[in-house]
Amino acid sequence: MMMAVGNVVKNAFDHTDKGAEIRIEWCEFASIVQIVVRDNGKGIHPEDLPHIFKRFYRSRFSKDTQGIGLGLPLAKAITEAHSGTIEVDSELGAGTTFTMNFLCNCPVG
Repeated sequence: MMMAVGNVVKNAFDHTDKGAEIRIEWCEFASIVQIVVRDNGKGIHPEDLPHIFKRFYRSRFSKDTQGIGLGLPLAKAITEAHSGTIEVDSELGAGTTFTMNFLCNCPVG
């Protein structure tokens, strides 16, 4: 799971300008651990959103960023292998939020 979270955080660093903010939040519920990675960077272009979890997908808008398009697909595969989910919400010019939910046997109370 740490590799999945690490890939999402690395993606935020790769696509957020120096001086911008990246926040990592963690919440524990009765049966779910939720990890949220939020940035106030460039955001993801709307035409890219349906494709960001596809292997080797590279946006034409991020050609200056290194990578081969495996970080987010790997994060999704790892998350789903742990019976989890990963969602993305992004606004161009305002930033991106990735929400990852993992099932757990969290103690209540």
